Amino acid sequence: MTQQRVSEAAVRPEPVSLTPAELDEANHPIRRGPAVPVRAWVRFQERPVVTDAFAVEWTDRAVHVEWSMSDGTKLDAWVWANAVRRI
Repeated sequence: MTQQRVSEAAVRPEPVSLTPAELDEANHPIRRGPAVPVRAWVRFQERPVVTDAFAVEWTDRAVHVEWSMSDGTKLDAWVWANAVRRI
């Protein structure tokens, strides 16, 4: 079983995104650009996982990532910028 499938088996597909207060758009404007391939730590209720994703929006503190599960389910979440690395 691949690492991604092991991670998926351990969680329900409901990522925990940053809250509006954590994003604080008034002080940290959201920027958009072409999707960038990344590897990101994403929080789920059960546990955090590392997944390959695309950064689609960002602020100076947070990144909006989108990815697909192996069954084709598309998910997204806002995560802290230091939880994301370009690949």
